[in-house]
Amino acid sequence: MPLRPLFFAFAALLGASAWSAQAQTDSDEARDHFEAALADDCPQKQLQLLSARNLRDGLDSYVESLPPDIHDLVQKAETDRCSNADAGVACVNMADIQATDQVGRMDELALSICGSFLRCTDQGSCDYAR
Repeated sequence: MPLRPLFFAFAALLGASAWSAQAQTDSDEARDHFEAALADDCPQKQLQLLSARNLRDGLDSYVESLPPDIHDLVQKAETDRCSNADAGVACVNMADIQATDQVGRMDELALSICGSFLRCTDQGSCDYAR
């Protein structure tokens, strides 16, 4: 049996594994930046308790307020990272958070989310500011 195809298959598997680990690290780092910004900007609101759906509402409002070039970048991140049929709202949320972190607008995002909610009293039990 030729070793060349086996070698390339193994190399591809290692490359995919390394990319996945890096993507996870980037996600974790962006999520940490987001949670730290929320804790700095509005700690009394307990927004770490937002459900994925509540957070999506706040992120939608924020993304719609962005300048066109950054809006397009965030939309592309959502499409690139979450085009799989199994991807859900948590994937789209993370894509938005990562893209925002990459363009250096995390504090702006946190302030927007802080302004969208009055407070959370329990996991997923949050009052909108509208």
